[in-house]
Amino acid sequence: MKYHGCVLDFTDQRNDALMKAYREAICECEQICIADIAQRIVNKPCERFWVSEERAMVVCAALMQGKPILEPMRPTKREMFQEIYKRVMDMKKGNEDCDLLTLVVHVVNSPAPKFYMRPRCAMEIIYKVKKGFYENQFRR
Repeated sequence: MKYHGCVLDFTDQRNDALMKAYREAICECEQICIADIAQRIVNKPCERFWVSEERAMVVCAALMQGKPILEPMRPTKREMFQEIYKRVMDMKKGNEDCDLLTLVVHVVNSPAPKFYMRPRCAMEIIYKVKKGFYENQFRR
């Protein structure tokens, strides 16, 4: 688990992707309804899965061992890890000699079908980006 105040290595990259999706969603709408826009944003494809390789590896390893690691997760996170695990297992079939970390790194850094976050969370991040929260966070 990440600790409070933890900033992941890909935070800026994720924020840029969210802002791009936000701008695209705004341009696609004739009338602006934040709930609809937020829903469109989180369902847009993105350049990677927004989870660290380390966390994805821990979850995939636990799933391979049959541990019920997905049960306490939110539905969006559970769906994301199920997709990652499915892709890892599909890749493993063609690459039997590849280690789990290599497979997970490849999958996590491949395009994702959506952002796998709740619409409300996406909008909170967008509002923070617009207010300069992430720039100010490093000045404290």
